[in-house]
Amino acid sequence: MSELSLRREKLFASIPENSVVLLFSGISKIVSEDEYYPFVANRNFFYLTGIEQENSTLMLIKTPGEHKSYLFLDEYNELKERWTGKRLTFEKASQISDLDNIYSNNTFEEMLSMALAKENNMYGQISNLFIDLSNEIKIKENCSTQIFAKEMEEKYPHLKIENIYSHIVELRLVKSDLEVRQLEEAINATSTGINDLLLNLKAGVVEHELSDRFEYYGKTHGRRKLSFGTIVATGKDATILHHPIAQQEGVIKDGDLVLFDLGYQYNGYCADISRTFPVNGTFTDFQRKVYETVLNCNKAVIDYVKPGLTIPELQEYAISFFKKECKRLDLIKDEEEISKLYIHNVSHFLGLDTHDVGDRKRPLVPGNVITVEPGLYFVNEGVGVRIEDDVLVTETGSRCLSRGIKKEISDIEKMLKHR
Repeated sequence: MSELSLRREKLFASIPENSVVLLFSGISKIVSEDEYYPFVANRNFFYLTGIEQENSTLMLIKTPGEHKSYLFLDEYNELKERWTGKRLTFEKASQISDLDNIYSNNTFEEMLSMALAKENNMYGQISNLFIDLSNEIKIKENCSTQIFAKEMEEKYPHLKIENIYSHIVELRLVKSDLEVRQLEEAINATSTGINDLLLNLKAGVVEHELSDRFEYYGKTHGRRKLSFGTIVATGKDATILHHPIAQQEGVIKDGDLVLFDLGYQYNGYCADISRTFPVNGTFTDFQRKVYETVLNCNKAVIDYVKPGLTIPELQEYAISFFKKECKRLDLIKDEEEISKLYIHNVSHFLGLDTHDVGDRKRPLVPGNVITVEPGLYFVNEGVGVRIEDDVLVTETGSRCLSRGIKKEISDIEKMLKHR
């Protein structure tokens, strides 16, 4: 059974008999009067189909002893293809999704009606309709999945309308071996992009020149998409957690640190890496003290990760570590001051979304992939340090997927010396 087929079978196992599941890829959103944002398929739809084409629908039907799967796409239209580019043929969609039943969108309403009708339907008595009711999934102009669900409720009062979202989240939380390999591909590509940035890290460069370069490098080396807008921040800008791209006008100065928060995707899976480097290749005494504290926290939390812990417990561990170390190193006078220097959480789930789906309060299990990203931010001194790695939870602890990206001071200074 293929990876996608296995995912669908797991979803079938999570729902009762006599159920229909509908998942929509969505449609492009409007930027302005005649322009659209680049299309990104709903991640739950993509997770189960591998299809990235707008206006596509997955229908799953579970009846006693039978599982049926259907994919609905726009029909091939030669004129439209000449205007807006190639579209998936039914044959190609079947290869990608490992689905045999591919139909035109023109047949969707009729087939849905045949499945849901209370009397004389082709599947017996369907009593449950599952729809992804996440916010802002537009399936056609002026219609979201939430509006669609209300329409179905009125049209088929005998149905129980339920949200499939949590069922798919359960599946997405635990990564398969294939998903881990795809994340590692994204991380390895990100590593090469960082190496290219270091060749161009020098005084006089403007922040956005480096963020632009990272995007350009990805596009010219495998046409890689960004996981999110690249953060490049120097000096006091590095004390802003999410330094906006539109404000990346800071000129990098000799003696400053530069903080990078970035990542590429691979087949939709997102790397999320943060590293902090000295512009001239050498840390000052104060920078070194701060950096070593963050690095030691980063490594301690990674070593602490294991099944059964929650992300809030990892956060408590990081805070406790920082309180003790910063007090010991005279970076703070009182332990409560740490709340002004460490201003974010140490971890989040990672996968098809950079901040991936999942309840952060639930205990970690093998197969979860999370970030570990402690940081300290000294506004008055213009020093911000964040070190972020991507970590797989294993049966006995954790494995750092981004361990190949340099973060030890000796390695960084050696690497920058030989640029």
